[in-house]
Amino acid sequence: MFLTALTITPSGTYRIVIVGAGNVATHLARHLFSRGHSIVTIYSRTLKHAEELATLVAAVPTDSLEEVPLQADVYLVALPDGEVGRISAQLNDRRGIWVHTAGALPLNIFEPFHDEFGVLYPLQTLSRDRQISLQEVPLLIEGSSPEVARVLKTLASSISGDVHEVDSRARHLIHLAAVFANNFSNHMVEIARRILEEEGENYHLLLPLLQETCRKLEEMEPASAQTGPAVRGDRETMKKHLELLGGHPEWQKLYTFISRDITRSRKD
Repeated sequence: MFLTALTITPSGTYRIVIVGAGNVATHLARHLFSRGHSIVTIYSRTLKHAEELATLVAAVPTDSLEEVPLQADVYLVALPDGEVGRISAQLNDRRGIWVHTAGALPLNIFEPFHDEFGVLYPLQTLSRDRQISLQEVPLLIEGSSPEVARVLKTLASSISGDVHEVDSRARHLIHLAAVFANNFSNHMVEIARRILEEEGENYHLLLPLLQETCRKLEEMEPASAQTGPAVRGDRETMKKHLELLGGHPEWQKLYTFISRDITRSRKD
């Protein structure tokens, strides 16, 4: 396997096609562009989304796969997981390094369609309308060959100071851990918001508590930071909480199961 001839400028930048215009695509495109990389084309099925992102990074927007350039240094595919293989198959004549940004997709999803491919997964929750720096965000990379991995390390290092080369299994496990740490905890806060909203209270009352929770996690292990009735074995308080959740049986189940697991973990 031979690495595609890259168009590398004296400053070490690349010509990049972004396939997608959602949250991850927006952040990566903005940061890569700010580091001098040339964003050639933005593809999205929704032309308006492609145009909005293309305006920010001086790229050509398109909603037509036929207009995706035949050659680029990197094709960065930031799409829902189920779309990555399908789009890759439809663009199998495009020459460059094909890279997806997903935590749970294997490296070899590109193998039937492209010779050179890899992964660049940002371990962060990204929303299109929130601008954050990626400098301290872990970027997890994997390449189909040592040469591809070196290119991806150079690319990732241009926007982040925290780049790690990990294989697909390790990345999948990290993604699983991130779902527990971020997605599930965010859902718990949404339940808390709704509990308070039903009584006319503002969930912003909880923000200092949440901020201190995050600060503690920077200084100690989560198990050591855990407080609350389940840790204390306070069955009376937990019983009262379950009564208050009488109108939400699914939340009662969540409360019971999580409290039980917290109590069990204290005994391990």
